[in-house]
Parts: sequence; structure tokens; C-alpha cells
Amino acid sequence: MKMSPSLPPARALRGFTLIELMVVIAILAALVSIAAPTIYSHMGAGTEAKCRANLEQLAQLGARYSSDLANRGTLPTSGMSDDEETPHVDESEGWWLMLAPELDAVVLPQKPGAKMKVSAIFHCPADKRHPIDNDSTFAADTKSISYVSWTDGSEDRDNPNSGINTRAKQNLDMLPWLSDGLPVKGKSVTTAADFRKQVAPAAERHDGKILVLYASGVVKAVDYDPETDKADALFKKLAPALAKKGAKGGKKGKGGKQSAEDEEEDSAADEADDSGDDDA
Repeated sequence: MKMSPSLPPARALRGFTLIELMVVIAILAALVSIAAPTIYSHMGAGTEAKCRANLEQLAQLGARYSSDLANRGTLPTSGMSDDEETPHVDESEGWWLMLAPELDAVVLPQKPGAKMKVSAIFHCPADKRHPIDNDSTFAADTKSISYVSWTDGSEDRDNPNSGINTRAKQNLDMLPWLSDGLPVKGKSVTTAADFRKQVAPAAERHDGKILVLYASGVVKAVDYDPETDKADALFKKLAPALAKKGAKGGKKGKGGKQSAEDEEEDSAADEADDSGDDDA
């Protein structure tokens, strides 16, 4: 006589109740809310580390550039004199046009008006203005380059945007050379107005931090919250020599003194002139 298989209990055949599903969903939602900040902070830390590595590599290129006898211990900046031996590019438009040839991974323009192609070390991964492919070179201009140059104009006292003379008597540990920023064609950071326009907006890339490469080769991360911090005070802290120079009145080409108020007006005029101008 065959025994029929016993049936499982009725409870084993049914699925989850609506209440049980809601409890599971609530628990998952709570876990996600707890984990999300950690995940995003790690993502931010990753881009900050990559950006710092970029600046450290650029520091090495700068040391190589300045050690060349032809450059006389100068770190290149936007606004330096153009090299007439390069007819297809005007180096005065951007510091990267002078520094990039120190790399093997650079494609020089073959015709006037064409853009130099540079490697990913010139681009911060958190800079979303112009995303690039990190595995290839990209066309360099004020939208794709993520770093701005600072200068005390010590390479040529008649040109306030000239390069930094690393052999001059000055504290290179307190003189910024490159930092996170929004490049402006042919213009370096020399005043608090320049800092507000070119550097301060880039703090959003690393959760309120700005990475600064000093002329000595040291990279520092500084906090900046536009809602609580004053840009002018941070500029004075990062570059006391430039702030002091601006307070006294800097040079304007060969024309002599220029007040801090005039410098701010010039910066506003530059912003109007630079709108839509990306052909660095």
C-alpha cells in the first residue's frame, strides 16, 4: 500500500505579507541612507587624490622646465611672453602651452589656431566643465584645463603676468604657482579679484577644498566655504606676498602703479572680454 506524500504546512506555501515587504524595504532604505555619505566621500577623496597626483607631476615638469638654461629658473604662467619660434601657438595664452612640451605625451599644433593636445594630468577628474578620456590626449583650452597659474611677476617686472623667478629672494613655500581653478586666457592670479574669479569657484570640486601647488613643489589642500569664508582673507593667507603687493598697488605693464580698486575693475572687464573665448 502506497503512502501519499505529506503536504507541507499551509504557512510554508504562502509568500511575504505586505507588512513584511514594507518592513524589508524600510530596512534597506535605512541602510542605503547610512552608506551613501560614506560612498560619496570616498568618491570625493578619490578625485582629490588624483588631482593631487596631477599637481605633483606638474611640479616635476615645472622643475624640469625651470632647470633649462634657456628659461633661467622660471616657472611658466599664463601671460608670459610668446616664443616667436613657435608660429602655430602663442604660449602667452596659457601656462600649459609652455609646460606640456616637457612631456612625451603631447601633440603640437600643425597649423595656426589649432590647439595643443595634452595628457590627463592637466585635467582634474572632478572638473565637469569638459569631461575627457583619461586614456588619451585632449585639446587644451580654458575649458578643458583644470588648473590656473599664479605669479608675482618676478621673471619680468614690466609684465605683472610674467613667470615666477625661482632664483629670486622670496619664500617659495608661500608663493602659489598652480591651483584648482577656471583658467582665463593670458591671465594669471595676481590679485584677490583674480582669486575670486579664477580659483574660489573650483572649491566645489573636492567638497570645499582647493588644491594649491606652491613654487617650492609642495601641494596643500585648503578649505573654502563660500557661505562662511571670505575669499579675500583666504587669498591673503595663501599668498601673503601677492596680497601685500596688491595693497600697495601693483604694476600695470610699463605704466607704473595700479590701485587694488583699479585691479578689480580690470578683472571685471576681463571677465566680459573672456566670455566665449576658449581658444587658448
